[in-house]
Amino acid sequence: MNQLVAIMQRELRHELRSRRAWLAILLYIASTVYITYLAFQHDLEPVTWNALFWILIIFISMFAASGSFSGREGEMLYIYTLVSPARFILARLLYNGIFMVIVSIITLFVYMMFTGNPVGSIAVFMATVLLAVWGISSLLTMAFAISIKGGGGFTLMAIISFPLLVPLLIIAQHLSSQSMQPNPSEYLGNLAALLSLDALIAALCYLLFPYLWRD
Repeated sequence: MNQLVAIMQRELRHELRSRRAWLAILLYIASTVYITYLAFQHDLEPVTWNALFWILIIFISMFAASGSFSGREGEMLYIYTLVSPARFILARLLYNGIFMVIVSIITLFVYMMFTGNPVGSIAVFMATVLLAVWGISSLLTMAFAISIKGGGGFTLMAIISFPLLVPLLIIAQHLSSQSMQPNPSEYLGNLAALLSLDALIAALCYLLFPYLWRD
């Protein structure tokens, strides 16, 4: 537990020192939401509102996850000598997950402030966002680790993440569409499927990363 906390604190200090990731993400959120506001002027249909929100989330997640390992190979080699691969990837997943949840909440607040709030059941919508964002963050973190190690960049990352990213986004989009109704029904099955995908992604990261580590 102490090693997990130490790695997460190290990542936080790195983010605070650079500040570029936070500033770039906040600029992307502000500019994209404002362009959407200018284009639609509060005249967004719920279906369009929902689609644009998930497009915004996926691009922010990709940008945030890309900074996890890129350009830090020397620092990573030093960390590799101190902790086990399982603990390192667990700390990395926890940190990226918390980071993306915070960013997603900020995104949702700004998005609703400019484009309105068509959500009927905020509890179902928030549960969907939290589960989907955590799964996307975990999947992209592992995909970027493998792509950087293999030298494939974004192309290899897209190939690795595509098979699990698509069903995750389909379930999340369907659930958030259901949450547009005041009293959504039959959403528990989709929530369970989303939670199962998150667990599968986390298990794959935990089991596969040590093999990548050894290479």
